[in-house]
Amino acid sequence: MKAIVLDDRRNVLGEGPTATGLKNELITWVDLYGKKVRSRHLITGAITEYETAEDVGFAIPRKSGGEIIGTANGPLLRDSDGTLHELPTREDADGYKVSQVVRWNDAKVSPQGDLFLGTMAYDFKTNAGALYQMRGDGKHMRRLFGDVTISNGLDWSVDGKIMYYIDTPLRRVDIFDVEEREIKNRHTLMTFPESMGMPDGMCVDANDNLWVAFWMGYAVRCFDGRTGALLEEVSCPAPRITSCVFGGENLDQLIITSASEDTDLKEYPEAGLIFVASPGARGQKTTLFGA
Repeated sequence: MKAIVLDDRRNVLGEGPTATGLKNELITWVDLYGKKVRSRHLITGAITEYETAEDVGFAIPRKSGGEIIGTANGPLLRDSDGTLHELPTREDADGYKVSQVVRWNDAKVSPQGDLFLGTMAYDFKTNAGALYQMRGDGKHMRRLFGDVTISNGLDWSVDGKIMYYIDTPLRRVDIFDVEEREIKNRHTLMTFPESMGMPDGMCVDANDNLWVAFWMGYAVRCFDGRTGALLEEVSCPAPRITSCVFGGENLDQLIITSASEDTDLKEYPEAGLIFVASPGARGQKTTLFGA
């Protein structure tokens, strides 16, 4: 199956798509290094975007309007009118200032309403990142674990009892058991061969199958969330595929982000654009942030 272009605004590093609205029709994503938060309405085609002062790793819509945005030294709450509000920082959660220059990367809100957000070093230093958890009121953030290199895709099973997680250089998906707001018993579900590329962002569909985007893999691939078996592949006209989300009224449109950085645009003129495919699966709704 092949994906086609949905939005032709080129992103340096497109990431973190979400689908919100009554019909899951408002697709929002970030251009991380382009310092932009962008959106496209699936029904009307209307587009919006705004700039951020720093690199922005994620922008997740809030229940009250606006977004929580993962600026490099944030996160911040952004109101619909653009007003920004400071939140607890990594330094607050860690209890010290890290010497390595890191930034926020992927993030997602759990079924319980907590934001899980991870970091990575700008120079890709091994084990310089960590995974954090922020309560839905935005008042408390804690460090869950360190020794992360590129904290990337994460999502939950339909019943909320399993959390799936990717640290990209490990080339695998790990599983955590979820007990209320705690994650425990980390173990590996599947490991990917080098020929597939590097696992990046992902989402889980309504059947607990994992849709994983592959950096330098030209595709999003679907895997059985219980056995890890490969079920489907959606090929994309760009090498650096970064993340995906299901949107549309029936949650059956797979929205895919990509990057143009370090890519020959003569060879891949659609690199960095946003793609869409209809793979015959249905996804889960994007969970909004509470604060």
